Amino acid sequence: MVKAVKAVAKQHKKVADKRKDFHFKTANELLSKADVIAHENLNIKGLAKTRLSKSINDAGWGQFLTILTVKAENAGQKTIAVNPQNTSQDCSNCGEKVPKELNIRTHSCPHCGIVIDRDWNAAINIKNRAVGHSVLKARACPTGYRDCETRSPHYSVSLVWEYVTLFLS
Repeated sequence: MVKAVKAVAKQHKKVADKRKDFHFKTANELLSKADVIAHENLNIKGLAKTRLSKSINDAGWGQFLTILTVKAENAGQKTIAVNPQNTSQDCSNCGEKVPKELNIRTHSCPHCGIVIDRDWNAAINIKNRAVGHSVLKARACPTGYRDCETRSPHYSVSLVWEYVTLFLS
């Protein structure tokens, strides 16, 4: 019995060490690409009490944000936590609210016609809030979000923020 407990503890430590190493590597990569990193100011403890608790706890969101913030401060860079309310509901192109269920993964705005991945839309909104603009005008990307980063500088600026958003989702 004691042998089994030690074996399980060893495996848990191994997973925790790999997660922490991944967090440090990811933080280093992000900080090498941007001077300012914006992220949603999520209530991680509150979210950990929902049906997604295992996924949230397993990903170590709090640990990652702590590592990212400390590394940014040490490097003279900045992290900005923004209000997460409606980041995926508000249109990043025109500012109108477009309600959608969580299982809908594409943001299609009936007001301005933009069609973009839901997470890209949220990332742009996070970036816009971080720089203090409620809406940063951009061209719609009718060919789909994957092509946007090559067609509009607005979208390429959001790549680092999108990476953080996808990592934390």
